[in-house]
Amino acid sequence: MRQMIRLPLIPAFVFAWIGAATPAPVSSGTALVGWAAGPAVSAELEAEKTMMRVPSSANAMEIERHLSSVPHRAGSAADYATALYVKQRLERDGFATRIQEYRVEFTGPLQQSLTMLSPRHVAFDLIEGTPGRHTRWELMAGQPFLEESGDGDVTAPVVYVNTASRDDLAEIDAGHVSLKGAIALVRLGAPGPSFFRSVDPSWVAYNELRKRGVVGILEFMDPATTGYGGGAMWPSGNYKNTNMAERMGGMSPRGFMMFPPGDPTSAGQAPVAGAPHKSWNEIPHATIPELSNTQRSARTLLAAMTGQVVPESWHPMFEFVQHFGGNEIVRVHTRFERELKTIWLVFGDMKGAQQPDSIVMIGSHRDAMTFGAIDPGSGTTVLLQDADAFHALAQAGWKPNRTIEIASWDGHELGLYGSAAYIYQYGPQLRKNVFQYINTDQLTTGDPFVVSASPGLYAFMKQICDVVPAADGKGTLGARDERGRPLLNPIVGGSDHQNFAYMLGVLSTSNGYYGPFGAHHTAEDNLDGLRTYDPGMREAVVTAQVTGIQAMRAAGATVQPLRIEEIPAQMLADLMPVQLAAFERSKGTETFGALRQALDEYRAVAHATDVAMRQAEASGDAAAMEAIAQREQASRDAFYVSGGLLQNAYYHTIDRVFTSFPEIVFAGANETTIRSGYARIVNAVAVARAALRP
Repeated sequence: MRQMIRLPLIPAFVFAWIGAATPAPVSSGTALVGWAAGPAVSAELEAEKTMMRVPSSANAMEIERHLSSVPHRAGSAADYATALYVKQRLERDGFATRIQEYRVEFTGPLQQSLTMLSPRHVAFDLIEGTPGRHTRWELMAGQPFLEESGDGDVTAPVVYVNTASRDDLAEIDAGHVSLKGAIALVRLGAPGPSFFRSVDPSWVAYNELRKRGVVGILEFMDPATTGYGGGAMWPSGNYKNTNMAERMGGMSPRGFMMFPPGDPTSAGQAPVAGAPHKSWNEIPHATIPELSNTQRSARTLLAAMTGQVVPESWHPMFEFVQHFGGNEIVRVHTRFERELKTIWLVFGDMKGAQQPDSIVMIGSHRDAMTFGAIDPGSGTTVLLQDADAFHALAQAGWKPNRTIEIASWDGHELGLYGSAAYIYQYGPQLRKNVFQYINTDQLTTGDPFVVSASPGLYAFMKQICDVVPAADGKGTLGARDERGRPLLNPIVGGSDHQNFAYMLGVLSTSNGYYGPFGAHHTAEDNLDGLRTYDPGMREAVVTAQVTGIQAMRAAGATVQPLRIEEIPAQMLADLMPVQLAAFERSKGTETFGALRQALDEYRAVAHATDVAMRQAEASGDAAAMEAIAQREQASRDAFYVSGGLLQNAYYHTIDRVFTSFPEIVFAGANETTIRSGYARIVNAVAVARAALRP
């Protein structure tokens, strides 16, 4: 799973700050959302027993051994070997397979080093794990890195800049702390301002640091939020230990929402073989060295810093006072390869018997930053276990009404390159044909089990969670304690579902066990690490059961399994924090009254629509369901704008891109864009409401 937004660093599936609106109940214990009552429902429930039975811990572990025994970054020989394995498994299960190739820009480290020259000499060991006592996993994985790093060899003083946010650099400027010719030490994962207040695409931290003269960047993960401040550390628990770092994008002049999704060297185009690419030097890119550091290395640097004491909120969880520094001299050296490489997307189809052109797609990426036992091995384990179950069902005479397509993406950890490329090449067809997209990426990092879904699918997913037993054997997933985190959450980002949901407007989900994941993009995301995160592989079995039943119910549903009231309900739930941020920014001049009224009216009509749909489902009136479903689709289409967002023309859903009201939230302080975005969403809500009226 790729961390896509440079905000307070939060795992992508823990990104939702507000739970979903409570779904309306279905009409009875045997009714299925989106299904006309009748014999088909009974047949479906009987078939689901096979889906519950086939996934097993032993099979999950066998798949993991084939996928996660060696590092397999995108474009490598090991990555290609996993593609062939997935293809072979799908063919064994009776799926018609194909491999789609693209050529994309690959970046990776060739040389990296960090040395403190004064006040004492320290040659930092950049490999994760205990210095001098590395495991075979850590040695195979190599050093952590930041993909956006430039090449360079610089010797300069280190200055601590906290998160390099607008407020942080204002503190530095006010304190007359010089960054000219300095190497910036940046903390990731620190608590910060509210999401709605902190998002401002016009603020690009890399550019601001460069304006002030920074010549290098060192990043580390805050132990308060990603390490021992959260709980037991790996391998005893889920949080980072002090010898773990992170492999991620790093700082870039391109900034959030400033570029099309996918490979920036072929921006907005499918990078098929022979397609033109810009060179790395022709796109905005980092030109200074950047390094990812373990918490141990960061602590060593911070402990020896002198000068002014930093503000109270800047202190990571180290047991000493932090200073701005500037007294330590370090040498940073980086050299990266940058070249076009082939990536391999693997697809397997089980054709639908009644609506073969309508596709329920289950997708997970396959490439990994290191071994990827959980990210993304757990997701591919789910795909292949479900394929086994579909094969068993087919052998017994079962056929899906809609086509079930399994997609194994590649190039994800480079920036969701594979799924974006596929959408650029086949977008209009995919928007028309993909009935529902189910993402499986990383799924097994411990409690809680979380549903992340397009609003409208909450009741559908809750009904599934109500019948799948939890991994600990204590009741069902739907009956779990929700005090720490809601079960149902609006879809956000971080994986390939964001491309389907926001580029195409396809109803999408990403559901699984999403506890803390300190091994994310580390050497410890390996086969041995599975004992920490999913002992006995029980979570792998449960997530396969949920995903398989979801695909079966979507493939066999009479109509799209929607509860349309969930859409305005979620938008109303998200409106208050947007209003508060706008009030703070504009001293209360923005009231959002027209939007709230429009949403209230939309919700009232949507509620009546859901009541009518539940009645049609319960009576088995498929014709009435189809008529209502057409109005629901027209209502959803009101939020799909062919010209895209005001901020980025490649994202088309103005109701939700990571959050509700994206054109308002991502406008930052741009009042003109805010006004335009506000007018567009108010109009879209009115059109959506009108579309629901019979």
